[in-house]
Amino acid sequence: MARILISLWVAACGMVTTCVQASAEVLFEATVNRDTLTVGDPVLLSLRIRRESGDAVALVRNEDFLAPFEVRRQVPPVVREAPGGGVEETQAFELAVYRLGVIEVPSLVLRVRTAGGDSGLITSEPIPVVVRGVMPAGMSDIRDVKPPVDIEARIPPWFWFVVAALAGLVAAAIWLWRRRRRKPVIDTPPPIHWPDEVEKILRMRLLENGEYKRYYSLLSEVMRRYLEDRFRVDAMECTTHELVHDLERVAVGKAELSALDGLLSEADLVKFAKLRPQDEVATKAAEAVLDLMRRLDAQHRPGDDRTENAAPAVVTA
Repeated sequence: MARILISLWVAACGMVTTCVQASAEVLFEATVNRDTLTVGDPVLLSLRIRRESGDAVALVRNEDFLAPFEVRRQVPPVVREAPGGGVEETQAFELAVYRLGVIEVPSLVLRVRTAGGDSGLITSEPIPVVVRGVMPAGMSDIRDVKPPVDIEARIPPWFWFVVAALAGLVAAAIWLWRRRRRKPVIDTPPPIHWPDEVEKILRMRLLENGEYKRYYSLLSEVMRRYLEDRFRVDAMECTTHELVHDLERVAVGKAELSALDGLLSEADLVKFAKLRPQDEVATKAAEAVLDLMRRLDAQHRPGDDRTENAAPAVVTA
């Protein structure tokens, strides 16, 4: 620990390269948080420097800085105002050493330059610490490795009996499961004859009762489900424009697309815009649906692209 005034240090040791005015006092103190430790344990070296605010100080570092100690971590300096004037600067180093015995934290050299331009060096006193080993008391060296111990492994007979019983239970469970498992029978509904669905709508006599909206809604639904069954398009969820655009990709003729667009657009006007068509026009709507189905069937014959189990339109006679 060193508490030294620069003016006194020059007179006593001659360590200051350039004399500092006697009025400028610099205090340099080095301490450790423990004086006894185990090899490899961390020890904290704390430095405290008391100086004037205009003074500049810096530690002198070389290749053997703090050797034989190893610097693990350095805490950044902290500068604050000191009671009675001036400033107090603190910094710390976390050290470790891997030698046994009494080991000294070496002296530290602080370079000082006062606000008036004077400069000098202050050296702290070395700090001894006791480093002990990790071996228990009375041991002088590491013990030899003990030879391996032979252990006779013996499996009791009952273990094999348990294993055989479990294997039998598992085999029996698998056999019963396979025997009871039955493949579900799926009843495939017969193919839908879509013209018959249109005929069901006509037998409901909706036009005679003035139910134009329901009449066109059922015709539009049958037409859309027919298109889903024939071309695998999501006709029920698409707008008329989106549906016509999707059917262009499956090579539907332009004349048929135009007829479909007109038919579904007319149905949309009746359903959503409350349009009331003339009776002749409404009657021909069902005929237009049947005609369009016949033309599309002629262009695309039923085959692999048809969904045989498609749900029919909901038509209640």
